[in-house]
Amino acid sequence: MYKHCPGLKDLIRPEIIIVNCPNCGEEVEFFDYELEQKCPSCGTIIRREAKSSCVTWCNYADKCIDDLEAKGLISKETAAELRKIAKKPSLIR
Repeated sequence: MYKHCPGLKDLIRPEIIIVNCPNCGEEVEFFDYELEQKCPSCGTIIRREAKSSCVTWCNYADKCIDDLEAKGLISKETAAELRKIAKKPSLIR
């Protein structure tokens, strides 16, 4: 039995993923929960495949996101991104 959610640390301290823009080669940073970014150099929209996240299958994802935001552990912007992911239909659910 877990003392806390095993996915919690990934939501509080997300991994940073660096992808090169296919148009100009500029490095573009993504947090692991982000699926789309705009290249800061040329403006190309870059999409990447989603990494499996607990918010895609956990029945308590909305409450967890609300709690993390209320406690100041994640920003309002991060909470909004996570809510978008949690609402999308997933094959994992």
